[in-house]
Amino acid sequence: MLLRGIKILDLSRVLAGPFATMYLSELGADVIKVEPPEGDETRRYTPIVEGVSTYFYSINRGKRSISIDLKRREGRDILYRLVKKCDVIIHNYRDETAKRLGVDYEAIAEVNPNIIYTVIRGYDINTSMKDYPAYDIVIQGLSGIMMTTGREGEEPTRVGFALADIFAGLYTASTILAVLNNAIDKPVKIEVNLLDSLIYSMSYLIYSYLIAGVEPGRYGSAHPSIVPYQAFMCRDGKWIIVAAANNRLFNRLCKALDMEWLLKDERFSSNDKRVKNRDALIPLLKKRFLERNLEEWLEILRDYGVPCAPVNKVSDIVKYRYMVESGLFGELSDPRLGKVRYVKPPIRINGSRPYTDKYPPDHSEDSYDILKELGYGEEDIKSLIESGVVK
Repeated sequence: MLLRGIKILDLSRVLAGPFATMYLSELGADVIKVEPPEGDETRRYTPIVEGVSTYFYSINRGKRSISIDLKRREGRDILYRLVKKCDVIIHNYRDETAKRLGVDYEAIAEVNPNIIYTVIRGYDINTSMKDYPAYDIVIQGLSGIMMTTGREGEEPTRVGFALADIFAGLYTASTILAVLNNAIDKPVKIEVNLLDSLIYSMSYLIYSYLIAGVEPGRYGSAHPSIVPYQAFMCRDGKWIIVAAANNRLFNRLCKALDMEWLLKDERFSSNDKRVKNRDALIPLLKKRFLERNLEEWLEILRDYGVPCAPVNKVSDIVKYRYMVESGLFGELSDPRLGKVRYVKPPIRINGSRPYTDKYPPDHSEDSYDILKELGYGEEDIKSLIESGVVK
């Protein structure tokens, strides 16, 4: 594995940090998840099966878990032993909390000046908002993305998953990899925040305004710059995605729909004209798609080389033929849940997907082994457990 021998100390909670460290674990890193005595709060997020949170399961595979009370001196002593052995530490505490628990940058760098210190925040540390709460929906609202999602006139629409956390997690992991791969002066402090990550990821939506002064609109499934490029309902009530992203594909679409007369209409002769006249074109296409069922249209459009797809539910995609062929879903054995399907990383290295076959750990599952690795004797471990320093 690419990161074999790299040790990562994960003090992060909830989503962005755990997602980043899970990805690094799937690349081969030894990730030690340090949890408070009560455990990561996502262990209690529903749905819960056999005492296991599906939310926690999705972002903590491949890790080891130890529970340490960092409010106790003995707990910080354990942490600092871990710090000396690790290459990376990551957390998402506020600065004052990190200082109180002894995991602030100065304290950690003193213990291990070569460690890559990583902190994920809601907002940039140099702003007046640095201490504001940063839940996903708050970040989505601030970023502007909720006013580019859904349809005009409807209430603001949240993207269905916490994409600010996921983007921040990916930027965190990629930056850690970049630092690990380069001879850079130590110590290194990486700072990532959710709001900047989401705004950066909005790409052309932001530049539409920065360069052209155009406020991005809300087009439902449609695209602000390409027409037709959206979902259409079919006769059986199912939806089909159509992406006629250029004149060549629009020509094919018109032939597939037996609507070649549209090609003679000057209003639709180029993409920029179709964008300007979408209100005239889209109703015509909507009416036509209601004349056949989804599977019929998929077969016809694919025969003509028009990019198209069904609009799947999650329950559809896990059974989709592509998933069997791609090997994106793996299976691991979990003593609590039996055989569990999971999603492997979306990459291949030399033709193979990296993966971990280790299920997300129970709370404190690896405490004993980790303490033994740190040099603690049996009596010391027994004392730490009985005193509540370690769970």
